[in-house]
Amino acid sequence: MRHLRTALAVLAAITALAACTTALPGTPKAGPSTRNIEEELAGTKSSDLRKVFTSTPQQVNDYWNSDRMKSAKPRQPQPGQTTDVPKDEPVGVVIHPTTGPVPPSKPQPADNSGGMWSKAGLSGSANGRLYMSYGNQNYVCSGQVVNSESGTIVATAAHCIWDTHEGREWASNVMFVPGDTNRSSPYGKWAVESIYAPIEFRRDATDGARGAQGTGWSYDYAFLRMRPLGGKNIEDAVGGQGIAFDTKAESIRTLGYPAGPPFDGNTMRTCSAPTYTENRARNNTLSIPCVMTGGCSGGGWFTRFNDSTGAGYMISSHSTGNDVTAWGAVMGKIAYNLYKSADSGA
Repeated sequence: MRHLRTALAVLAAITALAACTTALPGTPKAGPSTRNIEEELAGTKSSDLRKVFTSTPQQVNDYWNSDRMKSAKPRQPQPGQTTDVPKDEPVGVVIHPTTGPVPPSKPQPADNSGGMWSKAGLSGSANGRLYMSYGNQNYVCSGQVVNSESGTIVATAAHCIWDTHEGREWASNVMFVPGDTNRSSPYGKWAVESIYAPIEFRRDATDGARGAQGTGWSYDYAFLRMRPLGGKNIEDAVGGQGIAFDTKAESIRTLGYPAGPPFDGNTMRTCSAPTYTENRARNNTLSIPCVMTGGCSGGGWFTRFNDSTGAGYMISSHSTGNDVTAWGAVMGKIAYNLYKSADSGA
């Protein structure tokens, strides 16, 4: 049975969000359920988490000529069947946007239309399009810079950088374009140093004729560590959204670049919901009504989002969808471990 949580009955959740935040932006404060992250990561080989790129930013930039960017195909698997997934342990960590803490606000409206987003404030610079290739095929997703100690982290969906089809391989030529509009690059084109995806996703998520299969789809999130551009880290250039690891959402706004019909991927689009569904058959996932198509994968799902400043706390990213409903994986302890590994470059 699905459990519907309304934004009008979340006083306890609002209190919890405020209690988990820290006075210094970018400095995570662990909640009481957090284990020793360093000890847990010590037994994991870095090769199990990441791919490190040797290509230079110029080589990546040269690869993505206008024809390749224009012809890049959207990535978004159709939802499929999966078995029950154990609940990912919450860690109670909230990191503010670079613009500062976001206070509680009225619930987001119910809007599943994928309407054009004005890209107000922080969302106009920190959110953008993510380009990647597998073999001779070029693809496009969405992503966003999130606040971190290193100032180098972009968050997206794992299926954007790991092939869940027969290839079972990492993506190549990964490039992030913040504020992308009509394939322009107002803040530059940023090359990736290394990409990180959960072992649970890489091992247990597949996509084929029957749609997304396996328990790995409950861990469909990833982090990218970006190379500097023009002597700056990406966060210094465009800012960073907040991020929260398994904090209950008050309401949700999702941002991305849907490219499948009737959308063309040229502009940032949005869905919003005052309520969301916690999916029990597909644990660790949320769903909201949203008609956005492929290409919005990896676009952030934000709680306590301020429409005027364009800042909020990312709690998930667009994972799968069927043009009616969108699904996203909850980011708990496993996501926090991955984020810390990417932030440190381990």
